[in-house]
Amino acid sequence: MLDWIFEGIVKWVAGVASELMDTVSGLFLNALGTDMTAMEEYFPFVTKAFTVMQYCSWAILFLITVWQLFRVFGGPITEAENPLTLIARGSLFAVLIAYAKPIFFITLDMARAPYTALLDIAMTGEDFTFAGVEETLSNGIASFVAITSVIGMLLILILLIALGWNYFKLLLETVERYVVVGVLCYTSPLAYSMGASKATSPVFKSWCRMVGSQLLLLTMNVWFLRGFSTSVGQFIGNGGALSNGNGSIFLWLFCALAFLKTAQRFDSYLASLGLNVAQTGSSMGMEMLMAARVLSGAASGAKSAGRTFHSPGSGGWSTASTAAGTPGSGFAAGFANKFKGNSYVRDAVVAGGTPMGAGGGMGFVGRAFGGMAARNGATLTGESISSVASRQPGVSGSIGGEIADRSLGNYIPQMSGYQLSGTSISGGQISTTAVGADGKSAEVAMFSAAQYEAPSGPHSVVTASDGSQWYQMASGAGAGAFFDAPAFSGSLSEALQMAETFPGIEAGTRLRTVGEGVMEASAPEGNTLWYNSAYYDEPDAPHSIVQSANGVDWYAMQQNAQAPEFESSEPALAYNQAQFQAFMPGFEQKAVNVDGSTRQDGHFEVRHENGSGTMFFDTTRYAAPRGDYKVYEDVKGGQWYAVPGEASVERKPVYENGKPVYDGDKLRTTQVATVRYKNQPTRYAVPQARPLTEIKSPRRKH
Repeated sequence: MLDWIFEGIVKWVAGVASELMDTVSGLFLNALGTDMTAMEEYFPFVTKAFTVMQYCSWAILFLITVWQLFRVFGGPITEAENPLTLIARGSLFAVLIAYAKPIFFITLDMARAPYTALLDIAMTGEDFTFAGVEETLSNGIASFVAITSVIGMLLILILLIALGWNYFKLLLETVERYVVVGVLCYTSPLAYSMGASKATSPVFKSWCRMVGSQLLLLTMNVWFLRGFSTSVGQFIGNGGALSNGNGSIFLWLFCALAFLKTAQRFDSYLASLGLNVAQTGSSMGMEMLMAARVLSGAASGAKSAGRTFHSPGSGGWSTASTAAGTPGSGFAAGFANKFKGNSYVRDAVVAGGTPMGAGGGMGFVGRAFGGMAARNGATLTGESISSVASRQPGVSGSIGGEIADRSLGNYIPQMSGYQLSGTSISGGQISTTAVGADGKSAEVAMFSAAQYEAPSGPHSVVTASDGSQWYQMASGAGAGAFFDAPAFSGSLSEALQMAETFPGIEAGTRLRTVGEGVMEASAPEGNTLWYNSAYYDEPDAPHSIVQSANGVDWYAMQQNAQAPEFESSEPALAYNQAQFQAFMPGFEQKAVNVDGSTRQDGHFEVRHENGSGTMFFDTTRYAAPRGDYKVYEDVKGGQWYAVPGEASVERKPVYENGKPVYDGDKLRTTQVATVRYKNQPTRYAVPQARPLTEIKSPRRKH
């Protein structure tokens, strides 16, 4: 009984260790760059004290110079320096003390180039969490040691502590190295005070070498930390395998630990090369003490748990409730909540992956009963499905069969109303065949938004019970149901439902479903059509995109421009002229006659005094024409292509009683004044239907 209790405690400690490592990971490189912002803001005293350092340095420089000048009186026996050289060097370094801080900042600017270049290298492999390391270690060690045993859990904990502790030590050294650079910056006047005399100049030279060495270390911080982060990302992706077929989790682990150790000792390596670097970091004894304390704490926790569940006279498990007021009751409550009965059902049906239930004999018995429950109609909770679906494929395992069909609705609520078959659930991907109430079938595939990029094809966005988002794609006769909006009748009483379905809809807009995947939107300025992107290809005509709450795009066609009605009789010429001038006030030429017989098709013609004409085409219904044209705006805001035409004369047949007239064998014709247009625009085609016959898997994020 104690083995699975201890296993739970070890898993909890490993989880806490992973969270601590994730908390401190990635916080330092951007914050601690090659500038002194963090140094000045965290330690404001050093900025205020810099002036004091300068005055002290001038005083020291003055005393050294005076002492060396005094030695000149001793003659050859004192090996004094040339007084002129001494005064010149003293004056030079006095000026350097005055400009010590700007000079140091110039040096930092030179170090910023390699620091930033290393920081800006794009690497997809460093997107990781230490929780992924824990999962990969668990699955890798499972091939060597039974992961449900205490030995396997202890091995995971020891390896995770060793890795995390060395990483934490490297981060600490990174901060120490930055602080050393800051100290060198704000004490730099003291170094300049040593440069005037030959006797003290070695101190100044050593300081210069130390500055260069520490800036090199500061740059190498990026190299080491980013190198380790990409190594962890690769390990999570391939479990330590190498391209030559060799490699294992243990080889990677030892390489990673060696890399961290090398990074911590790099200052001593530079010192052995003759560079002046400050020795930072702690001893190995601290690491051993850390691991020992954690393990001893875990052991005492197991004993404490044993006493909690098996204290004398407690009557078995009844003391769990009385322990609620003890310091360990929070852990006990979380531990008891983790191992629910559904965990064993889940472990009994998952192929591969990491078990959720307890190990040991109790875990074996629990999984046996879980398998019996699964075969007799049990379902998986959303939490159990999430433990598979939300993980990476390499460690997730998979769920299939009838229990997957019965349980998917607990994780994806939108699937509750469908009859499912052939359901497969794995890391980041779910597929099933769904039959709706209308009897239509659809192949449905869902991809985790955390693991996949947004698909290029039609898709909606659904939210799982654990709060994660999934891209949902469908094909087949019943696919439209997974992209459709509710049917609307155009009633004002549907305003609330419309706002929920289309969060960005303008107030006062009413919707009416007029076809499969088509709605008519009515607004005070007029009506227009919306086309569902799952049913239709994106049109060429001007449109905007309205997104529904489920992530589906709708193509909202731009409101058509409407020309006024023009009279066709001869007495109405003056009326038509005034009507056109009021409708198109920006048009310069005078209109003699207006032909509005084709206005319903989105165009009309205007004739001018010189016999020429202009044809107007609605820009929302026609593509821009080739050749010469202008765009005019009417009083309602609609835009029109104005295509000019030249005066022309055509010969047309003469008709009498509806029949052409012939002079002998020759058709009688007459000359008619007309307008010739060199080009006319092409009308936009209606949106083309898109068949939902294929699901194209999106790209996996790196």
